[in-house]
Amino acid sequence: VSNSSTEIRACEIDILCRLNDLICYAIDPEIYDKLPFLGWDPTELNRLAKFTGKIVLDIGAGTGKLAFIAAQAGAYCVFAVEPVNNLRVYIKKKARNGDFSNVFVSDGLMTDLPFPDDFIDIVMSGHVFGDYPESEYQEMMRVVKSGGMVILCPGNNDKDNEVHAFLVNKGFRWSKFEEPEEGIKRKYWKLV
Repeated sequence: VSNSSTEIRACEIDILCRLNDLICYAIDPEIYDKLPFLGWDPTELNRLAKFTGKIVLDIGAGTGKLAFIAAQAGAYCVFAVEPVNNLRVYIKKKARNGDFSNVFVSDGLMTDLPFPDDFIDIVMSGHVFGDYPESEYQEMMRVVKSGGMVILCPGNNDKDNEVHAFLVNKGFRWSKFEEPEEGIKRKYWKLV
């Protein structure tokens, strides 16, 4: 297959941008935490769920954007599950500095959550869902309580792709929201 120099350059730029994100994300989370796409309006999340008094799980918490929104909205406790140690350290420091005694950080993966069955009131995740949709979905369903809620903002663009089809087929409702400098994205939610 022959590619034009324009296509090759576009691929190079894409790779460099992804490496830049990875370096900021894993090496200096404070830089990552200030990226424009994380600056979306928290009311997007607060419109979907009432966090007051709830046990909340943020899977793939990153720098804790979703976790801190839930904590500030009155969640009883928020478990921020993050597999990258440097980010777990960052979230702990941010919780301590922000006087969030209801945020707890744990290692874990979306396919292997360190919680018992039927334990969580609200499961949520941003920019994580979709690598292994069926096993990720099963694990979220395992830990969420009956009557609970699952909220996903998988970072997919406003397109009818495989992630969208999977979630709609599993009974998720969805709508659009604007992610700064990233454009229109989709958010999904389901009452269990």
